[in-house]
Amino acid sequence: MRSALILVLFALVAPPHLTGFAAPISGEGIVSIFFEPANPGESKLDQIAMDVETGLRFQISLGEISLSSTSIFSFKGAEFQAFELRAGLAISMRHIAIFAPNIIEVSDDPFWTVSKAVPELPGCPPSCLAGLPLRMFLDELASPLDLPKILDPTLNEPLQFRKLISQLGLDLAGLRFSVTLLLANWGSPQSPSFETGAIFEVGGLTVGGLEVLAQTYIGARQGWECFGECKPWERFFEGQVVSGFDFQQEKLIVRNLRISGITFGFELVFDFASVGFSQLSIFARGSVLGLLIQQEIVFDHQANPSFTRWAWTVRWGEALLTLELIDPNGGSLDFPMKRFGLLIEWGSITFRDELVLQDPFGLMHLIEITAEMEPFELLSQTVFIGGLVNGFYTQKVRAQWRFIEQNGWAATGGLEAQTRRDYLLYAGPFVSLNF
Repeated sequence: MRSALILVLFALVAPPHLTGFAAPISGEGIVSIFFEPANPGESKLDQIAMDVETGLRFQISLGEISLSSTSIFSFKGAEFQAFELRAGLAISMRHIAIFAPNIIEVSDDPFWTVSKAVPELPGCPPSCLAGLPLRMFLDELASPLDLPKILDPTLNEPLQFRKLISQLGLDLAGLRFSVTLLLANWGSPQSPSFETGAIFEVGGLTVGGLEVLAQTYIGARQGWECFGECKPWERFFEGQVVSGFDFQQEKLIVRNLRISGITFGFELVFDFASVGFSQLSIFARGSVLGLLIQQEIVFDHQANPSFTRWAWTVRWGEALLTLELIDPNGGSLDFPMKRFGLLIEWGSITFRDELVLQDPFGLMHLIEITAEMEPFELLSQTVFIGGLVNGFYTQKVRAQWRFIEQNGWAATGGLEAQTRRDYLLYAGPFVSLNF
């Protein structure tokens, strides 16, 4: 850290004739404020819940070596801190040290289910947060304050070391060898508790484009981890650590297998705990008379379909039409989830219309318009539930304006607001700076 600070100071104060030796410096800063009624829709005058987030990314590059720092601050002070070192030499290296008051392990399932969280919510059983479906809180229809309000009690502990991600990679004879070492701290500042995991990977790409990849998980499983309030900068997808440094999973992945004009792929997961394969995913994609057909079938450990998806996509002039049928149970093939999508692009304006019919929730209609006219950008998203244009559910608007863009600097300001039915869900201004 001391050497990094010296480089920063040298780059800022170095005389003009020495600037050629200064380290290139880049970064990004974001300040966001969210306002939310404490009792939405109950009265004209209401108390306001407010959240302020400040994020700062800073990077120094010296040839093939780069050092970066990511910091996030809230009302409670420092909420998240990560340091990353990259080196792209004969052996590529990537090391990330993460400091946060909490750590949340997430399973790689359709709902992004929490498998373990430390610390837990006060007054709850040991597995209070386990089973929480994070995807519904990270969905674009949710308020950005929904998940922070749940996780707020877990942020009371001071910033402490929570995770180390260390990756080494080597390209040899057309093959890519890599190992990812994971170290997670599930304890407290007074009593740390460390668990380790490792992911070994070997794979290659043939001249014809076929990709084959094998992965072995020890003390780790498919999944990811997040920290703080699980904001985008606080998520890491290198795998989740589990208790005990034992063999957990073996994966074989094949992509871009082309047979008779159809592209296939599959992913086989072998689970050492059940002494057998736990999941087999098969993908297929082909084009017939301009119609793109995609199919995905996932089989469970008993070789029964557990998830089935069919998708047909066709381009008609400037429009892209998609029909998608999904059966999350796989075997019944009654497709309780159906989606029809229309995407049209007119220059800088994009129009997206989606109809989603899901049993037993009914019909959801989404209309989204995006306009990018430098230096302005506008997003409008309208959702109806229960009908095509009735059953209004939510309206989201995001407007931003880039008011500085020169000499490698860019500053953007904007406002985001969302209403739900007949009340304001949240509103918040933001400012970002890139340098």
